[in-house]
Amino acid sequence: MIDRFQTAAEAAGSVVRRFSSAADAAEYVRENSGPLIAASPLPDDIRRALSGLSFAPPEEHRNVPVCVSFATAGVAATGSLLLELSDVVGRGATSLPPVHMVFLRASSIVPDLPSLTSTLETLLSSSSHSYLSLTTGPSRTADIERVLTIGVHGPKELHILILEGE
Repeated sequence: MIDRFQTAAEAAGSVVRRFSSAADAAEYVRENSGPLIAASPLPDDIRRALSGLSFAPPEEHRNVPVCVSFATAGVAATGSLLLELSDVVGRGATSLPPVHMVFLRASSIVPDLPSLTSTLETLLSSSSHSYLSLTTGPSRTADIERVLTIGVHGPKELHILILEGE
């Protein structure tokens, strides 16, 4: 299923990398960002793996090159990511920088959208989860003449960092 997810995500324009640990994925982030990054709320293990990087305050999110976030799930059929972004700061962090890097646990990849039903029911029944997003590839838009532009309403690049060993 991971191979299917990767194929679909790359077809949608994402960069997909596979890692055996959060520490290895964090090293990829360090190699491809500056010392200051934007971040949405992250699980403790991923935040620890990113030690050595500084997290920009919200007012600086538009000035940093990279945002890091965590996906609740991935959809193999479409290469999509389910992002839980109820935190307003997290929403800005994922939409303002030109590069968005998303940590995704391989164990959270489901075959198709209907397979997300129980996850969505759980998230939507909680009062603390008010904003969910299905993201497929980098931001893209087209005008009436069908001229496609990447990165106008969000990041120009989407890097998906699949954690296979966790």
